[in-house]
Formats: sequence, structure tokens, C-alpha cells
Amino acid sequence: MQLYLKPESGRPKVLFSVLDEGGKLLYEVCGEYLSVGAHFALHIPDGGTAAKLTGVCLPGMYRFTAVSGTRRLRIWVRTQAPHRSVQFKGLNWRFRGSLLTRSFDVVEDHRGHSEPSVVMTHGSCWMGRSECYAVTVTQEANIPLALCVAVAIDCAAPNGCASPVPAG
Repeated sequence: MQLYLKPESGRPKVLFSVLDEGGKLLYEVCGEYLSVGAHFALHIPDGGTAAKLTGVCLPGMYRFTAVSGTRRLRIWVRTQAPHRSVQFKGLNWRFRGSLLTRSFDVVEDHRGHSEPSVVMTHGSCWMGRSECYAVTVTQEANIPLALCVAVAIDCAAPNGCASPVPAG
């Protein structure tokens, strides 16, 4: 499923809008930065919550926990690490790509039995006149946690929740 993660700046506590290919609002990422971390929720337009993401900022590292239903994923983002800058615990997911440019994918390792399968891809793009991130999630069940990964990385990456730089 193709989604667009659009940074928001005009509405208090709304960090991102998540849109489908037609521009329809699917989710809003609401939350706030605290003195040592952050707390976010992935809200459905009808008022429900699809996932929650909490994070703590440590020197050179962010630690996030994403929860969607009974699924839990821990995300470590080390902003200065030359290798393995993003790691996961709770699912067999692995980060591939660039934290700096926010161009990456997440794959699921099958413990050496076959090639890893792509869970999600993430990259900067333009949607109409707005800059945003294109997020492709291969299985619908992974959408809430995949969006939490995108938000965690976008907020922990150098320069925080800044607007994306268009690839070209």
C-alpha cells in the first residue's frame, strides 16, 4: 500500500498526516516532545488509535517503543553510528539505507532460509505542492508499526522532524 507521510506545522500537536494515493487522510500522527523524549499516537480519523510510539532521548541515541494491538516493537536509532544506525527488537526486522537522507527500507529476515522480504520502503517525494515522504508497506497488517518506524526515524534523524529534501 502506498502512503504519504506529510509533515504538518500549522496544527498544534499534529506532526504528520498520513494520506493515501488519492490524498485521503488515513491517519494523523499526534504528540509532543518532552524534555527527555517524545510521545506520539497514530490516530484514525474516526477517533481511534492504531498505534502508540514513545521515545527517550539519550546521548547520541533515541530509544522508541511502538505498540499496535498486541504487537510491540523496540526501535533504537543511533544518530552518529556509521553502521547499524537503526536496530529493532520484537520483530525480525532490519534497517537498510541512509538515516541522514531518510531513504531506507525495512526488511524481515527469515533466519537464513531465504532472501529477506521487504516490509516497507521510505523516501522523500513531492505530493502536489507539498513535500512529504513516500512510504510503501507491503502487508496491511504492518502499516501501524511501519508508520511508527517512519515517524521514529524521521524525528530522530539529524535535524529532527524537518521537512524532507527532495531527491532529484
